[in-house]
Amino acid sequence: MSQSNGGNNVFSDESLKKKGIMSRIIDLLKKDFMYGLIIILPTIVTIWLVSFTIRLISGPLSNLLGQRTPEFVSFIITIVIITLIGIVTRNILGKALFHFMENLMHRIPIINRIYKSTKQIISSLSMKDKKMLSAVLVEYPRKEMWALAFITQDHVEGLLDENGQDIGHDKLALFIPTTPNPTSGYFVYVPKKDVIRLGFSVEQSVKILMSAGVVNPEGPE
Repeated sequence: MSQSNGGNNVFSDESLKKKGIMSRIIDLLKKDFMYGLIIILPTIVTIWLVSFTIRLISGPLSNLLGQRTPEFVSFIITIVIITLIGIVTRNILGKALFHFMENLMHRIPIINRIYKSTKQIISSLSMKDKKMLSAVLVEYPRKEMWALAFITQDHVEGLLDENGQDIGHDKLALFIPTTPNPTSGYFVYVPKKDVIRLGFSVEQSVKILMSAGVVNPEGPE
């Protein structure tokens, strides 16, 4: 009986070891899947947006011509139309028309919030406001470990505690990108005194991030 119990114990130990190994493998695969998803998601979103824009513009054109427009032709026409919109809106008349349409969007409930948020995000990612998107160093995720980050908001407004007190007046909104894909990352609020402002451009910072530090900063422009 004792030998039988001993054999059962060995069998149980082996089963537990196998379960532990399988559990670790599954956890590792989950992490790899999530990492792969984070890496590929920006590319998928970009392709979807481009495809959606092409269909949005080529759809009415196909109805006008009475036949389906080839995808390559639709792509070329979309590029031309977007370029023409850019040329027109840079002129005085185009700017006036654009501001009229923008004011109209701001007056429509729900849509105005979506439009404002989308515009702010696109303006930030397009690096129009170089001062707002200046590069900084911040201690993250622990003390004495410095991460490269971008200021997304220099004056934080509307950050209130449960008593209605403003707790954002002395803070910066930071985006801490990941390497080698700087389109994903972490968003944090940090006291202004806890960041070090850097003397090189956002473009140089992105090069450093994508090279994992292999590329050295070129200094102030």
